[in-house]
Amino acid sequence: MDKYKINECMEKLTYNQHKLIKRLIPEIIKASINTFHNYRKLQLGDDKDIPYETVRILEVLFGLEVGELANFEVKGKSCRALFKEHHIALVQPQDNYEVES
Repeated sequence: MDKYKINECMEKLTYNQHKLIKRLIPEIIKASINTFHNYRKLQLGDDKDIPYETVRILEVLFGLEVGELANFEVKGKSCRALFKEHHIALVQPQDNYEVES
């Protein structure tokens, strides 16, 4: 399975749109045509990846929301969960400003 939905997005285009965008995208993402084709061929589980800024540019080009280009879900824990797991108290920032009357 593809790591990113680039091919899926491009398949939705007409022949002329597909032909044009395939020529324009490398210029827009500032990469060679070969690099763009390598991005299109990335598979889930591959160690290689697309730089975040390039992913965002492609999402904008294809009218996708943040994170929609990826064919995978990024999983992780929040800082709060890690602190709780390691029994570290959350320190609340104190207001160092005194109110003058």
